[in-house]
Amino acid sequence: MLFKKVIAGILCSALAAGLLAADPADPTDPVNPAGKALDLGTKADMVLGAPPSLGLNDAAVGAVGFSPVGNRMIYVSKESPVTWIRFRLADAIPAGTDAGRWILEVKPSFSIILDRVELWIPRTGAGYSAYRAGALLPQRPDEPPSRFYPFVLPSDVRTNEFCYLRLEGSMAVSVKVTVESPLAMARADTIYAASYGVIYGILIAMILYNLFIFLSLRDRAYLYYILYVASGLLWQFWVQGHAMALFGRPVGSQLSAVWIFVGLMIVWGAVFSCSFLSVRKNRPRFFPAFVAIAGLGLLVVAMGFCGFHETAFGLSHALGLILPALIIVTAVIGLRQGNSTARYFLVAWALLISGALAFALMGLGVLPVAFWTVNGVALGMAAESILLSMALGQRIRTLKLEKERLQESQERYIAISMTDELTGLNNKRRLMEALRSEVARARRSEAPLSLLFFDLDDFKSVNDSYGHSFGDDVLKSLAATVRESLREGDVACRFGGEEFVVIMPGTKRVDAILAAERLRKRFGGSPLSASSGEEVAVTISIGAVELGPGEEPKPLLDRADQAMYEAKRMGKNRTFAG
Repeated sequence: MLFKKVIAGILCSALAAGLLAADPADPTDPVNPAGKALDLGTKADMVLGAPPSLGLNDAAVGAVGFSPVGNRMIYVSKESPVTWIRFRLADAIPAGTDAGRWILEVKPSFSIILDRVELWIPRTGAGYSAYRAGALLPQRPDEPPSRFYPFVLPSDVRTNEFCYLRLEGSMAVSVKVTVESPLAMARADTIYAASYGVIYGILIAMILYNLFIFLSLRDRAYLYYILYVASGLLWQFWVQGHAMALFGRPVGSQLSAVWIFVGLMIVWGAVFSCSFLSVRKNRPRFFPAFVAIAGLGLLVVAMGFCGFHETAFGLSHALGLILPALIIVTAVIGLRQGNSTARYFLVAWALLISGALAFALMGLGVLPVAFWTVNGVALGMAAESILLSMALGQRIRTLKLEKERLQESQERYIAISMTDELTGLNNKRRLMEALRSEVARARRSEAPLSLLFFDLDDFKSVNDSYGHSFGDDVLKSLAATVRESLREGDVACRFGGEEFVVIMPGTKRVDAILAAERLRKRFGGSPLSASSGEEVAVTISIGAVELGPGEEPKPLLDRADQAMYEAKRMGKNRTFAG
């Protein structure tokens, strides 16, 4: 069943990846029959690292040197916070097409990092019209909801003249500039939303599944896992721009939410891993490292609240490399030490670490912005959440087995503490507990209760004549005869030395006397062979009593003892009813 879950999860993630990577065609679209977003960037000119004070007039009159984009990346970064682009819409929109039926879309790798987007479009008889968007700017009334920055083109745009686009950001983000029809854009957005819906659906399902387990077992490891997955889901929801598309663009709040949720993801990832792998108990030298990472994760959360975005960016990306590496090392050690649940844990984090590593290295500028670097974490989280749920399921089985072993051990110890080692019968401690219980039950149900108290006759002389080893054999033989002669509900105990007691619930004195006689005759009629080969017949004397009205356990036992001594006084090898 768990294997099927894994396969289903991986297939869903693969489906999501295929849908995300696809460039859908829509031959029914009359405006854009190819159904593809037309890339303006490859035919545009660009100025990287332009002066922040550069305005439209300066750019239009050639105050800076534009150069063809070609195969270069369009981006802004801390070192190059402002980039200008110029392009002609005629290079993408087919001749004779109404430009008002197209949408120009600025597509940052992460929209919430691109601070400002300013677009100037030449219009017939009106000069340039200016449009603004960006993470630090409020959403325009005419701006369609999107995880990117769309601009609906006016019908009177002069397509053969340059449009100018100014990009500004304090952190590294790449940008694509495309034009597409509303139908093609809506279709692509729908496929993308459905793809991420699969990913989010897996994460939400894992949260609900483990929430049910947590509420049933109250194991904090499941709570930590739920908080980890929930933080990761919310982080992806914000960093991928889905919150912006759904809720709009409150100024400045998007980026703060990213650092808050990624910080919480680091915190709960460290806490969950530490708890699941029992780091403090089994690998204490790693425990301070997990504590330190969780503390730094809280620092990222604080930076998000305070608006220290650049510092939060660098620290979170560094922790995104360190934490998975630490978890994998700890899990490998746990696996080598025989922790079977660490296997699922190790595979789960190995899947995520590839996406997290690519994402972190992309953020640090080591890897380029591409499909797998942008979406690898989301896909890795979906697969990881399933495998971690399997690991938690394995944890349930492990804890269940440990509980069963502990229960068996406890039952064994209890049995040992209640059992006479030589004869295998109940000992005196068990006798007193059982006698109190049976007396109380007999009173409640008004049922009879009888007691047999018996002792081996002349046992000292038997030991003196044939040795203590033979004496032990006599005691074991008597215990075996008792077990064979009495009912299943009777409680047979060794009281001490050569004295024995049998509690007989639901038995009247007359029936107890009959049972005592059967036991006495059976044991006395079965001689034992001594080491010398001599056949030795040993007898017992029995006292039989019935519980009287209001009688307590101790007086009942004393009365049975006295009855046994009376049987001995009368000549031994007999039963006396007290």
